Amino acid sequence: MTRVVGRSTLLGEVHDLLDAGESVVLCGPPGSGRSALLELIEENARTRQRAEVLRSTGAPEEVALPFAALRDLLAQCPAELLDEVVAAGPPHVREAVDSGLVGVESTDVLRSDLAACFHAVLERWTADQPVLLLLDDVQWLDGDSSTVVGYARRRLGGRVGVVATVTSVGEVDASIDISDLHHLDVPPLDVVDMLDLLCDHGLTPDVAHRVHVESGGIPSLALAMAGLVGERPVVLGVPTPLPASIGRVLHERFAAQPDEVRETLLHAALLSRPTLRELERAGRVGAAADLRRAAQAGLVVPGEVALRFTPSSLRQVVVDVVDVGTRTALHRTLADAATTPGQRLRHLALADPRPDADLARDLGAAAAESGRLGDRELAAELFLLAADRAPLELGAERIEWLVSAIETAAPGNHVDLVQRALADVLESPTSPAQAVRVRLAIPELAGNAVPLLDEVLTAALADAADDDMLVAKVLLQRARIALMESRPHAAHRACERAVALLEAHGDDDELALGLTTLAVARRWTGSDHQACLRRAVELAGPTPTGFLHTSPVYMQARFAFYDDRLDEAWTTFLGMLAQVERGAGTDHVHVLRCLVEVAARTGRCREAAEYAARATRIGEEFDLEAHTGWFITAQAELVSGDLARAATLARRGVEAASERGDVRYLQRHLVVLGQALLRSGDAQGARDALERVRAVERAGGFGDPTVNRWHADLVAALAALGRLDEAAEVLTEARYAVERRAAHGGTAGVSAQLDRAEAELLLARGDLEGAELVLDRAAKVAADVGLQLDVGRVLVTRAHLERRRRRVAAARTTLQEAHDLFAGLHATPWAEQVRAELEPERAPETDDPLLERLTDTEARIAQAVAAGASNREIAERAYVSIKTVEATLTRIYRKLDLRSRTQLATLLVPPSRE
Repeated sequence: MTRVVGRSTLLGEVHDLLDAGESVVLCGPPGSGRSALLELIEENARTRQRAEVLRSTGAPEEVALPFAALRDLLAQCPAELLDEVVAAGPPHVREAVDSGLVGVESTDVLRSDLAACFHAVLERWTADQPVLLLLDDVQWLDGDSSTVVGYARRRLGGRVGVVATVTSVGEVDASIDISDLHHLDVPPLDVVDMLDLLCDHGLTPDVAHRVHVESGGIPSLALAMAGLVGERPVVLGVPTPLPASIGRVLHERFAAQPDEVRETLLHAALLSRPTLRELERAGRVGAAADLRRAAQAGLVVPGEVALRFTPSSLRQVVVDVVDVGTRTALHRTLADAATTPGQRLRHLALADPRPDADLARDLGAAAAESGRLGDRELAAELFLLAADRAPLELGAERIEWLVSAIETAAPGNHVDLVQRALADVLESPTSPAQAVRVRLAIPELAGNAVPLLDEVLTAALADAADDDMLVAKVLLQRARIALMESRPHAAHRACERAVALLEAHGDDDELALGLTTLAVARRWTGSDHQACLRRAVELAGPTPTGFLHTSPVYMQARFAFYDDRLDEAWTTFLGMLAQVERGAGTDHVHVLRCLVEVAARTGRCREAAEYAARATRIGEEFDLEAHTGWFITAQAELVSGDLARAATLARRGVEAASERGDVRYLQRHLVVLGQALLRSGDAQGARDALERVRAVERAGGFGDPTVNRWHADLVAALAALGRLDEAAEVLTEARYAVERRAAHGGTAGVSAQLDRAEAELLLARGDLEGAELVLDRAAKVAADVGLQLDVGRVLVTRAHLERRRRRVAAARTTLQEAHDLFAGLHATPWAEQVRAELEPERAPETDDPLLERLTDTEARIAQAVAAGASNREIAERAYVSIKTVEATLTRIYRKLDLRSRTQLATLLVPPSRE
């Protein structure tokens, strides 16, 4: 059967509507997979509904041919039935049909009689079975066929279904009436589905994500860009000539638009970061409608800040359509409409490429001002233009402008601008300080693997020679990379050397940054960090745009989050949003990630989803590393979305972070993966993921249990697997780490989470009183600290305790309380899981003493087996995998000395309910 990724929900809607007697029109941009959906709909109609299917595909070159589509449809009708109906009709109809409707002149009489003929054929055909009409690209359906088909389908509703496809309802000719069809959008694939599609074809997750962004989620374009339909892959993020066929397709898609849409897109292509406001100021008064049509055609997507061409190479395709003279004139027009001096100078410089000392100096000054205001992309481009327009006598200034362009562009991940500047800098006589500045900027670009960064920083240290200030800056960058690798002791050593050099140099801002990084290293190793951070905050001046995520105030808020001072962290990060909205994308995404993490911990589940979606848009707009965005989205999915999606993103993140050598994000993704798998019932998978985090922390000497917070979930996973001694060992290890950290504060929240995990371990051991004691403590601390989701999780564990005590009513009451809490927080996955436990068809409670030897999960599965449920039914009810049910049954058989489910069912006869 045809497989179409990411369309199961949409297909379900189509099938439901067809079953209800409704007809459907699928709307989506070219390449979105509308035709592939028709293939699946046809397969389903023929196999499941036993329906007959007629299909026709419109084409631009046939739209003027009378009855072109009807010719295809009649050819698919039963020949005997068609001959019988036609023989009974007017002679001119017989002649037209006998000719195959070729060369027939359309008249009102012929259209009317053909409509009656087609209606009669379908009416008699559908007496025995339903008929489904599939009309692909209905915007290219000829008007005569549309009239005939429309006449028949309107009179045979419920017997003849229709599924039509169209790029946009607005593109359908007025003669083609689809107003009574149920409209469903075929949207671009989201990132999870695109990763599924492309990684199955052998692409790495990181490359697959770049293809997703560049293609705008359009499957056919993504496959072409990935080289999966006969073309070589496009190297994304690097200016690379498009394969010829893709270039032709993009040109054709652009050329197919109306004149006004093409003109608006040309204006947009010449702007730095095109927005609707700028387009309207430039005289494109209909820009809003033009951009809507362009978006429907898959040419642009709206960004958080500005619209984005899909793929980005389309911008150059659009620019190349017009001659140089037209572009020059348009740049001058856009200069007059510019809203800032920097934008005006950009257009003037692009209109005239000749050297001009005055213009070059003005561009350099405007670049510095744009950078100060936070517009790093414009600032970097202005620095480049200043260097390009500099005459020979401004040679020294030209080199400085190029270095400044690299420093400015790198934190915003503007790879093309960095590469353009690097090409000139490498051929220029830079000073040692300039060489170090360039090398230190490279690690700010997303996507650099650790070996490359080590090489760059080694060269930077050589360039720095005996300049203590430069050496200190290199050491700090090396320390940050060590933290990325989760090597806090190495970071600590590099930071201490850097801080000592900075103390002697007397630069307070640089010293503040050094002390901040040192505070992080000390915290991660379990040392006292507070004095370092306090001093850093006191010394720090205003934070440069693009470097907020390394600043003392940012790290102060991160530490508040680690310490569960959640109101403080939430307020601080919210305040930072205003500072990063116009700055580098990296800063913006860092702040949004922090808000998602705080929101997830405090139960602000809707806010977590909203900020995660915003982070995704920013990450795509600035082409940031994919795996960082996946972590943010996966966090939100855990609390407000779908566990399977969270697990998929985390798995892909593990792959990408491993490839990059980004051990910090590897840990983060493994923690999310472990949580998702544990909650999905795959305790073994959760254990494997979380043990990897444990191994990384041991190898790096990580000593702070408040940062990654994997311990409680690993204890729960081991307890669910029946590996109780191992669970106790992890719990002891975690308690010891908490005690060491307690001297510096901020351990109450993680202690409450460990208490809940200990209760699950005690339940597995049958110590119900001990479990109740630690649950009481966990509930109080979680509520005091503000860990709302943990309050709900404690209630779920308490319900399991009540069930073990055979207090069925109390267990249900507690579960209902947990469900109401989760529902009120919009914690959808948690609410669904609890609702599954509350469903009446779940296995009944029992007083059978055999169950005392089983864990709570094992007891429920044993009861379900005794009630006659299959493994698949148990898995669906409990939101776990079949593999998990099978593994649990194996443990049950071992504990009860049984060999089969038949023996188990014989031992456990389900009693009546309370």
